[in-house]
Amino acid sequence: MKQTDPEKLIRARKILRELKEARGGSLLESHKIMANDPNLVNAFLQQYINCNKMDTSIPKKYRELIVMAVGMATGTATTMKVHSKIAMENGATLDEIFEVIRIIFFTCGVTKLLPILEQLDVFEPVDEA
Repeated sequence: MKQTDPEKLIRARKILRELKEARGGSLLESHKIMANDPNLVNAFLQQYINCNKMDTSIPKKYRELIVMAVGMATGTATTMKVHSKIAMENGATLDEIFEVIRIIFFTCGVTKLLPILEQLDVFEPVDEA
């Protein structure tokens, strides 16, 4: 199903433009899907702004590592993938990301560890040789 109400579509598209600008020029498919409900995408935009644009004390690298960890702990593939890449773009190292993975393993167990390793597409396996 797709939103067809012209007034809601106008509002949703306006909010998507604002979200795209706030995110630095990119949207995920999930943002476009949530725009079927302008109130939902607006709530997401406001929360994004509150967490990323206003009164932030934690450096971006660490905020992204935290969000990545939440994605790992909840098994949310998009969150762990998107935010691991943003964390690395902001200076996170291989060792820091794997430290987060060890923390998730310790607190959540192997049932979270294996999906993390299978779903993250930023690391290459070590050769056996």
